[in-house]
Amino acid sequence: MRKKDHKADSDQAHKSSLDDNNHGGEGGHDESNWLVSYADMMTLLCGFFIMLFSMAKMDTPQYDSFKESIVKQFGGEYTSPTKEMAKFATEVIQELGLESTTTIKSDSAGISIVFESTVFFETLSADVSAEGRRILTKLIESIKARQIANAKTYKIVVEGHTDERPIVSGIYPSNWELSGARAARVVRMFLEDGFSSDHLTAIGYADTHPTAVARSPTGVWDEKALAKNRRVVLRILEPKVDAIPYPEEANTANTAH
Repeated sequence: MRKKDHKADSDQAHKSSLDDNNHGGEGGHDESNWLVSYADMMTLLCGFFIMLFSMAKMDTPQYDSFKESIVKQFGGEYTSPTKEMAKFATEVIQELGLESTTTIKSDSAGISIVFESTVFFETLSADVSAEGRRILTKLIESIKARQIANAKTYKIVVEGHTDERPIVSGIYPSNWELSGARAARVVRMFLEDGFSSDHLTAIGYADTHPTAVARSPTGVWDEKALAKNRRVVLRILEPKVDAIPYPEEANTANTAH
């Protein structure tokens, strides 16, 4: 009889121990249940933001700035693709001996190579000179080789700019026609070398975006300033850039050399 009572007490103690384990102790409950709901919520939120990100339109300049800040935060060194392109263009310009008549500028969208118009054209002419053709051929071949090496198709924009003096003779009635014709002639050379037309743009700005003040308050023309304003700008834009940058004011871009 005493043995049977001992067994009953043992079974009761075992049952009490199981109840304590299942309910977190006397009068308790399993407080870890909330973790399941929390994990589900976090998973859903993560999926939601991934979906939003996939549908978002990337802002290339801001994205590059973000990547650069993250890399620097962890002690790394970040070099943007446009800075690498500027370095490449600088080497090509130096090989051509055009440092004194050419400026290279870079930003997050791409690079701009600014040539004095005399590098390619005679006064009031839109015909590329023999020396201009040699320079453009070398430059175009270098850009093509870089596209192949980087597996990229850059967007090429050519801008024609004139000085502020009105045209009084020649075949072009105004600076608009002259600047547009010059840009188109340069673009044609890219086409002749196999570049796709849907990645090429020619723009004539006439005298609407001078980089230097060419006339004094007394009305005297500054020949050096006029020469600076007569220019051809070659923009090499990253493939993801979907808008042509507007011409910058003087000295607002980062000069590479």
